[in-house]
Amino acid sequence: MNTLSGRAMCRHLMSLGVAAQKVVRKRETGDYVADFYIPDMDDSIAPASQWAQAIRHVLPDVHIIETHDTVASWRQNQPIIHATVVFQV
Repeated sequence: MNTLSGRAMCRHLMSLGVAAQKVVRKRETGDYVADFYIPDMDDSIAPASQWAQAIRHVLPDVHIIETHDTVASWRQNQPIIHATVVFQV
């Protein structure tokens, strides 16, 4: 796969069934940073580890660098409201 811009990678992931809200590509490293959330962050989402597995499933040559969850500790049940996956292709 040729190097895609962040927007192009986001569209590519969406076409493969991985619903990223936003993907950016870091210029310095070439790493992609994919963000997953529900607009307005009203509802909880799956943890970043599950999104990383979904990305790995559709892009077998991907290398997951890091995952991060933002937990709404102030809400009942402390839901995950934002997940981030950093990866290289």
